[in-house]
Amino acid sequence: MRSASSAPSSLVRALILATLVFPAACDKKQPPAADDGVVTPPGDEGGPPPAAVRKPAVAADHALFDRFEGTGFPNDCKADADCHTGGCGGEVCSAEAGVNTTCEVLPVSLPEGTACGCVESQCRWWNAEGAMLPAAQPPTEEPPTEEPPPSGASCATVRCAAPTQCIEYYGIAGPSGPKFVSCEIPCKQSAKDSCPAGKKCVTITDGPGSVCR
Repeated sequence: MRSASSAPSSLVRALILATLVFPAACDKKQPPAADDGVVTPPGDEGGPPPAAVRKPAVAADHALFDRFEGTGFPNDCKADADCHTGGCGGEVCSAEAGVNTTCEVLPVSLPEGTACGCVESQCRWWNAEGAMLPAAQPPTEEPPTEEPPPSGASCATVRCAAPTQCIEYYGIAGPSGPKFVSCEIPCKQSAKDSCPAGKKCVTITDGPGSVCR
């Protein structure tokens, strides 16, 4: 016959189980996090700079202001997410996505570090340094290149662009040889300023005579 003291009582078994499930380490309190005293400055939380440091990169009187700032498209904004770059070369900043432009090479480009964003409720190109889009220089016009008249031509058929004139002459063979024609600016050796700037009066004896070259 088994005695009552030979087996653990139900109370003892419950105490053993509680000891295994809830260890004493759970009662230890975690130390508070250390305060290192570092204060994050305003505008340095990983987001975009505040509006106070955003300076427009394209002057309102710039010759290409309308092109870069997309004045022909919607431009109202509340946040940078409302603004988009577009155009063939990514030169347009506007509130409209997918803007298309012609693909000519523009004479100027935006300064390094310039971004498209919301500045004073308008989508604008901006940077914090105040660097501006350089002024657009007008293209240099090259004088048209004149093609020599075809062989056997005469001043009756050749038309020369001003200020040149059609001149007929014989070559080194004289009148016994073929007649030539060319577009020249006649001049006088005695007249000091008879030729346009960058040219001088020269005499070609077996050619058109005294002309500006």
